[in-house]
Amino acid sequence: MANLPPLPKIEGDIDLLLDVYTHSSLRFDGAPMNDDYGSTDRLVELGEKVLELVVTNHFYLEKPLLDSEQIQIKRAEALSDVNIDQWIDAYGLKGKLRFAPGNPELINNHKEMRKFFNTYVGALYIRNGMETIQGWISRLINPNSEMQYQVAPSFQKNGNSGYQSPPPPLTQPPPLPAFPPSPTTYGAISSLVSLALVNQTAAQKGYQVTYPAEQTGPPHQPTWTVKCCLNSQERGRGVGKSQKIAKEEAARQAWVSMGWGPHA
Repeated sequence: MANLPPLPKIEGDIDLLLDVYTHSSLRFDGAPMNDDYGSTDRLVELGEKVLELVVTNHFYLEKPLLDSEQIQIKRAEALSDVNIDQWIDAYGLKGKLRFAPGNPELINNHKEMRKFFNTYVGALYIRNGMETIQGWISRLINPNSEMQYQVAPSFQKNGNSGYQSPPPPLTQPPPLPAFPPSPTTYGAISSLVSLALVNQTAAQKGYQVTYPAEQTGPPHQPTWTVKCCLNSQERGRGVGKSQKIAKEEAARQAWVSMGWGPHA
């Protein structure tokens, strides 16, 4: 595939990345949900809708303007089984997907490959955001696509000419507090705060959460350092023998440093 754009990486979460590349045939029934993103089935649902939105947005902004029927036709072509399969092949992703023994035919199953691609998009969305996906998919559809495909323009005209830039959100995220958490406060609520609660609260308050992670030490006895960043600003840091432990600690620190409290 000519002019293939780089495949965006799912940042800062090895557990999530492993789940994305693991087919459901390798998972046992009744497996507990991840505290953060739940399961890959949830990512499939999310990724499907995100992918449909960015493809629709791409053709909505195309010039000359397309009518609604043309947008539907072009979207169906872009999201066809054949096209999705070509994208997966172009990045060599089939060779990275792990299946249970005795299931080699799944690699050529369009339905399974679409689920795989949607899983990747869903994971990319919760870790990297919509803009990353819009730029990537727009360039898969049209290698000459420009970055302005990421955001639709406002339809409010000014008094002079053309359209105004997109209006700001109705509610801006509150400023990040500058005060550090007190040891007493942290100890009192840290045991009550889960990773899922931090992520949910941050999303409700308009923050994008990322968890950059670093591993040091020998492979058999690693030490993980994970940061909890809100809108790219570090608000908590955790260190532990596993990425999960360090991530949960970073999230708890961020919760306290933001002053959210038990009932934020």
